[in-house]
Amino acid sequence: MIRIVVADDHEMFREMLSIALPRGGEFQIVGEAADAEDVRSVVSRLQPDVLLLDYKMPLVKSFNRLVGDLRERSKETFVIVLSGTASLEVARQATDGGASGYILKSTQLSAVAEAVRTVAAGGIWVDPSLPRKVFDFFQRRAHSWEGRGDSGLASLTRREREVLACVAQGISNQEIATRLCISEPTVKTHLTRIFAKLSVKNRLSAALAFYNRDQSAGAPPREAIEA
Repeated sequence: MIRIVVADDHEMFREMLSIALPRGGEFQIVGEAADAEDVRSVVSRLQPDVLLLDYKMPLVKSFNRLVGDLRERSKETFVIVLSGTASLEVARQATDGGASGYILKSTQLSAVAEAVRTVAAGGIWVDPSLPRKVFDFFQRRAHSWEGRGDSGLASLTRREREVLACVAQGISNQEIATRLCISEPTVKTHLTRIFAKLSVKNRLSAALAFYNRDQSAGAPPREAIEA
């Protein structure tokens, strides 16, 4: 289950997303916000997986600073910017703040859902109708993060590293959930993100990436290959 906060000053738009997105059972809208102060409070309190953030939020002095502040308040929250217009300036400010996606409000709901899935897995999403230069902004951001370490391990959050360490010990999803006091669906969400960031497809490859960070750490236990 991907936990989402919707931040937009238009109540009807928030309500539409809050009703429509959860219908498939894959998403949960855990909170809403109508202005910059609301969204700071809600994100700090709820720590969602994804924040859908309107570009023209009331009480915003600097949008890129707002995005950066929200990312600091909840380091495991990915931000997707919503806007009614296609703008290179919106893209610049969004990427400067650390956002992972940019979608137009006029896009189809299925595209919004796909954007949330992609971003929650550690990827980037740019509305296909936006100019190529907008996509380039987000690509440069992704490359800059990749360059911070020798592998995707450098981009893992604290919680993702904890989950990966458990996987490397051959611990099942249910046992990881119990150990870390989180739900099993949340463990699966973290694993999806970990696989995306490490560019791997299964638990064994993720475990190998974990142990290869230090050649003296030895090999992963046999149990780590279990799906």
